[in-house]
Amino acid sequence: MPSVQVTTDTDLKKSIVLRRYVDLPKFLDLLHSRCLYLRRADGFADRLEGALFPGLRASMNAAHARGAAHENADDFYRKARTGFYVSCWAIGAKDNMALWQLYGGAKTSVALTTTVGRLVDLALSWNVNTELRRVDYVDHRRVSNYAIMGYADVLKFKNEAFAYENELRLIVPKMGKEWKQNPVGLRLPIASLDTFVRSIVLAPEAEPWFIEAIRGLCSKYDLNAPIRQSALATLRT
Repeated sequence: MPSVQVTTDTDLKKSIVLRRYVDLPKFLDLLHSRCLYLRRADGFADRLEGALFPGLRASMNAAHARGAAHENADDFYRKARTGFYVSCWAIGAKDNMALWQLYGGAKTSVALTTTVGRLVDLALSWNVNTELRRVDYVDHRRVSNYAIMGYADVLKFKNEAFAYENELRLIVPKMGKEWKQNPVGLRLPIASLDTFVRSIVLAPEAEPWFIEAIRGLCSKYDLNAPIRQSALATLRT
């Protein structure tokens, strides 16, 4: 039986800090379920998610037509989007105002921080094949071809319009016989929130009541990670 693997890009040091910006309901879900939520790749709003570059699509269809491949480009695209789950993290410890506003609003959002090493350790505990990949931001109108070795490879590319995200993706396959019936979401357990969560950063415009509410929630659910407000909150005109 093949061994389970957690693979990462070679330049990803374990000490790299990652942020996940979430609104209050998603933060509550994490605390209550003690699970990391992953979204099926076709559930994201970006219509180019998992898109095949024109040259790759043409070569796949040509190989299928001559009997050298068992699926055409549309079949590959569908399987890559429906058969894989993704958790998205922003790379770096610095604030990203666009992400603060996009995920939950500037007043009532939370950024969980962890590290590449902690994310790898968490993935190892699941006993499933997992990939940690930096996203490459490309112009889909101009890219002629990229080396695609498997279904998950197309999930490592996003349109350059999203470059502000500076994203790392945790990718988990679910490619059994019933992959077409995969649920839209997947929850995988976090054995210890304290081990996984490095710190909790609150939105720059968070009001005192929200800060106290988050402290109370963390206490209730036995999460002891440091809590602080975004450094942007201290800036004055």
